[in-house]
Amino acid sequence: MTIEKQRSVLLTCLSAMLVLGCGSGSDSSNDDNTSAPLSVNAGSDIALDEKLTFSVNAVASPEGGTFTWRQLSGPQIEGFPLEGAKQEIIAPDVKQDQTIELSVEYVAPDNRTVSDNLVVSINSVNLLPVVSIKQTAPTSLPSQYGDTIVLSSSSSFDPDENGQLVSYLWQQVAGTAITIADKSSADLTFTHPLLEQNDEVTFSLTITDDEGGQQSNELALTLQKSNQLIFANAGANQSAQEFSTVTLDASASTSVDGSFRCNWVQQSGVTVTLDNSDVCQTQFIVPDVDAPESLIFELTVTDSANRSDSAQTQVLAEPKALGLINDSGMNRCFDNSKELINCVSTEFPMQDAALGRDIHAGLLDKVGSGPEAFDFTKLDQFAGELPDNAINFSCVRDNISGLIWEVKQPSSGTLPNTQLREAQNTYSWYLTTVNNGGFAGVEAPAQVSCPSTVNCGLDQYVTEVNEINYCGGNNWRVPTHSELSSLLHFGQQGSGSVLISDFFPHSATLAIDGVLPYWTMQTSAEGGQSAFAWAIDMFSGKDIGYPKQNLGYIRLVRDTSNDD
Repeated sequence: MTIEKQRSVLLTCLSAMLVLGCGSGSDSSNDDNTSAPLSVNAGSDIALDEKLTFSVNAVASPEGGTFTWRQLSGPQIEGFPLEGAKQEIIAPDVKQDQTIELSVEYVAPDNRTVSDNLVVSINSVNLLPVVSIKQTAPTSLPSQYGDTIVLSSSSSFDPDENGQLVSYLWQQVAGTAITIADKSSADLTFTHPLLEQNDEVTFSLTITDDEGGQQSNELALTLQKSNQLIFANAGANQSAQEFSTVTLDASASTSVDGSFRCNWVQQSGVTVTLDNSDVCQTQFIVPDVDAPESLIFELTVTDSANRSDSAQTQVLAEPKALGLINDSGMNRCFDNSKELINCVSTEFPMQDAALGRDIHAGLLDKVGSGPEAFDFTKLDQFAGELPDNAINFSCVRDNISGLIWEVKQPSSGTLPNTQLREAQNTYSWYLTTVNNGGFAGVEAPAQVSCPSTVNCGLDQYVTEVNEINYCGGNNWRVPTHSELSSLLHFGQQGSGSVLISDFFPHSATLAIDGVLPYWTMQTSAEGGQSAFAWAIDMFSGKDIGYPKQNLGYIRLVRDTSNDD
């Protein structure tokens, strides 16, 4: 009970005594309890350690009433409220020092009520972690170079009933310096280093519990020396498409002193050119391949003591899907107003000259020849191959698409007194053997724009060329839009024609209505009817919807996929 409460009880008693002594006519035998002083004392404040048992014993006046204990604050203790003056209570398990306030309420026999409080101070008693370390990997001991070593703390624990281990800190305190990736996990993992002599290493582990208590322990283990003191590592096998850049990397090799020099030698596959064969990290460009091909490289590493080791790696070179049609030949990039110095522009990205086959032109293993990525072979009158520098040839094979194209005869006279395949001959679009949209076109009159004595329509021209078994074939036809477009070299725009003159000489040069129209076999929806067909303007390379009754130039093509 506090001093103030004791003083209050004393004054009350003195007052009662004065009344009894001075009152006139009072009955000294009056047993009425309502005049008795009322008090309760919970006892002195208590201090003790967690989980210990303590007693409380309340005293009250007048006697004969009931006592009720209640918990007012602090960590909850089960069982409250408690009835009775004397109680045995177990202090709770706490993580830090705590204070509990108890109250006792006394109800006198006359139902008057009085209360008093008691403070219980509980000291936290933390049991420190038990730190246990053992090696759990490799399972076969002693460990050797390259093994993964695991030191486990799984047997460590917090002896407190409700305690927890919250953090770990590993440190190396002795021996050859080990590279440790993670020092804060329950387990320590590292790779057995390359050693010239056995070496004892020691690791310390400090564990912290949930009350901030720390405990440490150490483990020493012997790392074994290696009979081989240098190891070559040529890197993992790779796959790469033709024309891509491949890196050969020996940086995962190791030596006992940490230094070594490298040398690369190609063992098999189509020959490549390494940037530098005497460095540990080198590159090469995958050459042109027609089918997947294995390139084998051998690495030799040598240390300062002239010890060496070798290893191999494989690069699977694979063809790149560049398509079965030629690129555009465009080799220049532009902004809004001018030609750019180079095509590396973030403001004007993904331009034609920076994409497709043409950017690999210098690396392509061509069957024939041609500018940029174009690959043509000149053929004689029987479709036999001729040298790339042949001047006289009858047709041209596109080695990308496999199509064979008509090469025109030189101009020899004035229309209609010309030869069958002269470039200056023109024809109306008249085709009955293709999807003509319901309108076959118009047959131009004979011997007006061509030397034919029948008519100057496309059907007639195709028939007459096939009848002479031109260039060893009788399946010549009018090209599709995409086929004819594959011949265009847009890098030549502005120079007169987008056809490559080295392979397509004697081409037409006379404009018709301001364009140089070459027919395709496909009907155009121009005008919403079937009276137009697609043509390509060989001045600009643009396609145009051209009236079928108009005259246009023609260059035939044939597919050799069904040839014997």
